[in-house]
Amino acid sequence: MCTRMTTYEVWNLIIQAAIGVGTLLVAALAIWGNLVRSWWSGPKLKISLLNPLGELTTLTDRTSVRYYHLKVKNSRKWSPAQNVRVILTKIFQPAADGSWVDRSFSGPLQLTWQFPQFHVQFSSIGPEDLSDLGCIPKGQRFSLTPYIVPNNFNGFVEANQSIRVEVIAVADNGQSKPVLIEIAWNGNWSDEAGEMSRHVVVKEVTG
Repeated sequence: MCTRMTTYEVWNLIIQAAIGVGTLLVAALAIWGNLVRSWWSGPKLKISLLNPLGELTTLTDRTSVRYYHLKVKNSRKWSPAQNVRVILTKIFQPAADGSWVDRSFSGPLQLTWQFPQFHVQFSSIGPEDLSDLGCIPKGQRFSLTPYIVPNNFNGFVEANQSIRVEVIAVADNGQSKPVLIEIAWNGNWSDEAGEMSRHVVVKEVTG
């Protein structure tokens, strides 16, 4: 003989199920709470090439130099990213068959912030900040700009050469997706931005 549950018994089962689910949620938050909070309320960093034309300026000896910059943006301005670093993670050079070969160094390197002599090395970012990618002084090669240059560092572009670099913005409480940037130089120089963009090509690419 079938018996029907009373309204009291139905509500008791619902309450017991809710208590069970609540207990599981509390346990999950205790284990993964920081990760969940970072997904929903932590900083959201994005790194990109600021201007493929670069910026012309002069060194202290009045040598013309063109700098290329990266923009680090935090789209969640209410949640500052703490101790942000722009990290150079990989360097690729072209092989004879046209493929790109990983020529990475011993470990990741932090790139300098714009005006590093006036900028803290570990930045807190609410809206956005600028990092140096590299520079090319007139009469010299293109050079990436890490704070420290190891002996085996190959982050240079000579005339008629090219490289690809992978960079990422990393904070104590979040990080961006990596960006791949290609840099090529034909050996020529011009102070005029449009003409120089035909000699030095700096662009974001897909892997």
